[in-house]
Amino acid sequence: MIAAEEPLAHVAYVYDGTPEGLLTAVFQAYANHEDPEDIAQGAAFQPRLDQSVRTIETDAALAERVKRGLVRATGKAGFNAVLHASLSDDAQAGSVVYRFIRYAMRSNANRAAISEIAHPAVAPLIALDRSVMNERHLMQQFLRFECLKGNIWFARCSPKASVVPLLMDWFSARFNDAPFMIYDEAHRIAGIYDGSGWQLVQTDIVNLPEKAGDEEMMQQAWKRFYDAVSIDARYHPELRRHFMPKRFWENLPEMDERYDTSTDDYSLNTPSRSKAGMKLSSAAPPSCQK
Repeated sequence: MIAAEEPLAHVAYVYDGTPEGLLTAVFQAYANHEDPEDIAQGAAFQPRLDQSVRTIETDAALAERVKRGLVRATGKAGFNAVLHASLSDDAQAGSVVYRFIRYAMRSNANRAAISEIAHPAVAPLIALDRSVMNERHLMQQFLRFECLKGNIWFARCSPKASVVPLLMDWFSARFNDAPFMIYDEAHRIAGIYDGSGWQLVQTDIVNLPEKAGDEEMMQQAWKRFYDAVSIDARYHPELRRHFMPKRFWENLPEMDERYDTSTDDYSLNTPSRSKAGMKLSSAAPPSCQK
């Protein structure tokens, strides 16, 4: 008879970075009767001195069991906070989620656990939840779609958290008349909506059709409008950077320095801040209107 493996006292769990992977790690911690010192993303995790490492294989069925137990213990609000926190880029996100779940699942915890914002097992989770949802809110403001051939809409972003899964329902409810894709360059995740439903794809390469024929004209028109409604007397670059963080500028047509709105030319000059009027001789075809 083979003796059961003894639980490890100093152990770290490494998972694939997905919410399902994290919940699987939580399940395995209970199944192994272990209390991991760290639950971290990716094989690049550096263990502490004398710390063992377990690599956790994601299992959707086990993750679903943890989800159901968490909803019973804390309600949907508790699970949503865990889901949001699990999408954070914070190196401690996995451990924070694990500590909260252990606290919430204890017999003396109840559905009010998520509201105990001063508790040391709850406060870090709330902080991560707020941070991720704030990043989602910024993406809702600063995503810019461009029309590609075939009436496909594409947006590129590099958020500080893996928020594309939290964006897809919001955008598909509003832009449900044409396929679109949101590609997160930082996390290599593409959210793809085909007109009836959406899915997530992990990929390093995105092969895109060419831009629609009048897409450049529409982006230049948007830049011209942005400059036209500005007020020179109230120009405040520090305030603009506060409300429109500079890390988003590379994907914003209105901040693209190729468009010089002081002329009708498309150039590489730095755009002037003159009040050039809009001169649109034709509207976008129906296939590229939103």
